[in-house]
Amino acid sequence: MKKLMIILLLGSSLLSFGQKEGKQKKMYEDFSTEQHAILQTKKMALELDLNDNQQKQMLDLNKKWAEVKVKKRAEMKSLNKEEMSSTDRFNHMNTMLDEKLAHQNELKKILNEDQYMSWKKSSNKMNNRSKGRSEYQHKKHRSGQK
Repeated sequence: MKKLMIILLLGSSLLSFGQKEGKQKKMYEDFSTEQHAILQTKKMALELDLNDNQQKQMLDLNKKWAEVKVKKRAEMKSLNKEEMSSTDRFNHMNTMLDEKLAHQNELKKILNEDQYMSWKKSSNKMNNRSKGRSEYQHKKHRSGQK
């Protein structure tokens, strides 16, 4: 009986934890690109201790980057990935990486060396965390789960 109770408690806590992530994601979907940029800039200002001039520059950069991401996301939804040739996929990925490099170079111009290194560390953590989530989603999709 104890084992059953423990299993039920663990299962319910895992289910509630998984549901919170989806709710938070939906909350951000309602925001405009400008609102996303403002929130991102404020988070960076808190984390990296940006001065007023850096905050203004980061807000402009984040607005530009948010608009690019929205366009790319819409573009990706319209593409049929199964019918894309390897050359098309390569060109798409190459363009995306070029845009990320350009964004990173813009950040280097705005941030000082310590701020940039701190941003890079946090960016890598976020990428690793989201990579783990996407791998989990991919495994779920392939196994037929919802």
